[in-house]
Amino acid sequence: MDLGVVFGATGMAVGMLSLVYARTQALHARRQADAAHLATTIEVQQAMADRMYRARTSITSNPGVMALYLEANPEMRELYPDVASVETTIAVRNLIDTLQDMYFLRKAGIVGDHFWRNWMASFLPIARMPIARAVFDNAVKRSAIDPEFATFLHPAFESQTPGDPKVMSS
Repeated sequence: MDLGVVFGATGMAVGMLSLVYARTQALHARRQADAAHLATTIEVQQAMADRMYRARTSITSNPGVMALYLEANPEMRELYPDVASVETTIAVRNLIDTLQDMYFLRKAGIVGDHFWRNWMASFLPIARMPIARAVFDNAVKRSAIDPEFATFLHPAFESQTPGDPKVMSS
């Protein structure tokens, strides 16, 4: 048997294994990069949601801004007869916005069963509050929440439990 053939065949086998290994490593590196990108995206979106919440609450802490806001939006005066009602509305809107984030994270398979059940169990009693329905309807009317999420959440305001987006997207 010719050693050149043996070494050549061995070299080809090692080369093929190296290609498979390199491809596997590249695939895992891509998955890690995707996971890092997703984590960064979620973190940035959370920071932006926090900023939005702080911006909304800043309206209530400044009587002048509050008066100007109600003057510019007279239809809001009916919803907000006093600062406490504005603070309540902001808190409810923040809950709806957070649930919307949870909905899309659950749909993507990121939010686990325990957290999803916890959020839904916490939100359903809130959905029974008339102000929650008013805030939701206002957000839908202004296209301030995603239409898919609005369709999903609507049954909660009719005392029904919405489905699970993880199950619905499978």
